[in-house]
Amino acid sequence: MDSGVEHLDVLIIGAGLSGIGVACRLREDHPGRSVALLETRGRPGGTWDLFRYPGVRSDSDLYTFGYDFRPWREEKAIADGASILEYLKGTAAEYGVDALIRYHHKVLSADWSTRDARWTVTVERTRTPEAGPDGAAEPVESGEILHLTANWIFNAAGYYRYDQGYAPDLPGREQFTGPVVHPQHWPEDLEVAGRRIAVIGSGATAVTLVPALAELGAQVTMVQRTPTYILPVPATDPVARRLRGVVGPERTGRIMAEVSARRQLAIWSFCRRWPKLARKVIRGIQSRAVPEGFEREHLNPPYQPWDQRLCAVPDGDFFAALRSGKATMVTGQTTGFTERGLRLASGAEVEADVVVTATGFTVQVFGGMDLRLDGTPVDLTDHVAYRGVMLSGIPNMAFAIGYTNASWTLKIGLVTRWFSRLLTAMDRQEYAAAVPVAPSGMPTRPLLDFGAGYVQRSLAELPRQGMAAPWLMTMNFLADRRDLQKGALVDKYLQFSGPQGQVPGEVPDGTDRFVTLESGLRLCYRVEGPEGGEPVVLLSGLGLDLTAWPAPFVAGLTSAGHRVIRLDNRDAGRSDRMDTPTPTVLHQALARPMPGAYRIEDMADDVIGLLDHLQVERAHVVGMSLGGMIAQSVAAHHPDRVLTLTSLISTTGARNVGAAAFSTKRRFAARPPRTREEFIRARVGMMRHLSGRANPADPSTEAELAGQAWDRGAYPDGGTARARQLGAINASADRTGDLARIKAPTLVIHGDKDPIVHPSGGAATAAAIPGARSLTIPGMGHYFHPAVVPDLLRHVSGHLGADASAASSG
Repeated sequence: MDSGVEHLDVLIIGAGLSGIGVACRLREDHPGRSVALLETRGRPGGTWDLFRYPGVRSDSDLYTFGYDFRPWREEKAIADGASILEYLKGTAAEYGVDALIRYHHKVLSADWSTRDARWTVTVERTRTPEAGPDGAAEPVESGEILHLTANWIFNAAGYYRYDQGYAPDLPGREQFTGPVVHPQHWPEDLEVAGRRIAVIGSGATAVTLVPALAELGAQVTMVQRTPTYILPVPATDPVARRLRGVVGPERTGRIMAEVSARRQLAIWSFCRRWPKLARKVIRGIQSRAVPEGFEREHLNPPYQPWDQRLCAVPDGDFFAALRSGKATMVTGQTTGFTERGLRLASGAEVEADVVVTATGFTVQVFGGMDLRLDGTPVDLTDHVAYRGVMLSGIPNMAFAIGYTNASWTLKIGLVTRWFSRLLTAMDRQEYAAAVPVAPSGMPTRPLLDFGAGYVQRSLAELPRQGMAAPWLMTMNFLADRRDLQKGALVDKYLQFSGPQGQVPGEVPDGTDRFVTLESGLRLCYRVEGPEGGEPVVLLSGLGLDLTAWPAPFVAGLTSAGHRVIRLDNRDAGRSDRMDTPTPTVLHQALARPMPGAYRIEDMADDVIGLLDHLQVERAHVVGMSLGGMIAQSVAAHHPDRVLTLTSLISTTGARNVGAAAFSTKRRFAARPPRTREEFIRARVGMMRHLSGRANPADPSTEAELAGQAWDRGAYPDGGTARARQLGAINASADRTGDLARIKAPTLVIHGDKDPIVHPSGGAATAAAIPGARSLTIPGMGHYFHPAVVPDLLRHVSGHLGADASAASSG
């Protein structure tokens, strides 16, 4: 790489609402990272600096439109554009983000290098000319090109072109003698008082302009092709007004953000579930707000509520303008200009001195930049949104697209939190790249389920979304919060690669790897230790992933010259979740087999499939708890593949041995955790219980390990994955007869204080396997405490070494 090229950890494109939000999050969570925001224009604020038309304001309350880390403190819930811009500038200054913004920098292209695990970004410096008579003063090209490299790109450039709003091509423009204005480029010197103004459009911009222009003394006609749903809302929230006097502005902002988010979702859900009733309610509210004799077809959309965005008007100012006589509505197709105004398809003419085309945006994702992967151009339509944050097949690039049925910022806040967590997790694992991989042949649909004309016109040029999570662009804030903020950080679709400079095809030790077996099952595994070392397979217990093995135990085996293979069992960690039947609570409680459930023997076949993939003929097999049962099955059914067997804290499956204590059964019956925090609390509590009193688990250590396990894929699935693994134990039932066929040298280790697998299970295992050695560790529960790991390692290593010595002497 060229050492003269500046390198950044995270390059943010855009210094608007989204870009400032993610930069603030990174400043808080990752202060040591190098971050820059590239902004094409000469000022921050994005939309809120661009739009200068009369009355410009938010169409969502600022309690949810503001950032979660800096609540909206003002009294007005529906705020004007100037107030929002000041809020954004103040936030950027407070978090030091204003110093990170580089103005007049337009990103032209970005090319990802797989070998270097970084983006090379081509940037053009722009300049802002003096405003012309039409008010346009958007940046223009300068021809000066520079290059940057970045580990990550966060694209916060919005979804529309700033330099060009959408306006229909209406014939006869040259006949009309007055100005034609798009709200995106409002002339500062446009006089409106005493003039007739026709506003073409029926969306949020139009219903904002109409009352504002009427207030400035214009006579306004809103010319709409299709009516929209318009609903009056209080400019000052009555709930917030009461709260401010009790808890103050700061806490009011935080409380109202939650209240408003839930209220927005409830209204949207009501409209989608009972559209006819919602339509009736909206029409009833409107009937009390419109002037007498108002023709109701002007407010009678041909679609259901929230097929397009519902327009909220603060304190009913739009309806007040209608009642005042300063504003009127006309419904019909505009076919062109006349000398005196607009001509409609009906033949009617709308006379006007000024025409405003409030007809929407020109959609453009990622700022119109050209994307390449190792020099190959990217066609965005071939890629699918992943969790509304990344795109399939494109590494180390996040993007920000907010909600269409609620405040934009609600989604951006969740996206930035998830992104920050991902960076932390990648640091911990020393990963350099992350890329979502969509299943082959997955059905897709348009990226946005939104009926606005400017969106519909552009869907064919946009990326796609899938039909189910995590490939959905959901519009449900509460569901997204469970997923992005409180749910598992990664899943089987998000794949990682190692450090920069890694040669393609080489995977460092300890890195998650994946294989799809002949059965179609996708397993995650890790390999570490010296090449050529005798392989040792470590199999984890019920509901545990491969990280459950103590790090000193794994390190001790690799230091002794072994090549250690760990895997996530099916229904655990990052391996596939199964679609086999889930045992009912009754089946679990009575240890009854569930028809259609997989068995321990199937999980043993998974291990053999992995060994085949790794071209390992024979391996030592070590398993704990459920993993011990799987290891036993491997040795019993695939004897030619096993060097030695070590069964730790496990049992035979016979009902009369190894039964769990009632206190343990009660914990297993508790409600499964639904969030990361609940999972950590439950895991710490369970490990404290399983470790026993002699060597109690350390809560802080277990909390950290639990967090890592959750981030690797402990999904909030209601306990179904663990239930299916338990169902495998019940389906295989008593395996004592199988154990009698084991010929591999076997070591059985158990603790005398095990509360989940009674020591009788270990004794029965040793008795069933010919020639097995049995060892009991005093004070050990169903847990490998650091105090017992050295002895455990010594015994297991000795068993593996004894086999090697026997083989060499023979």
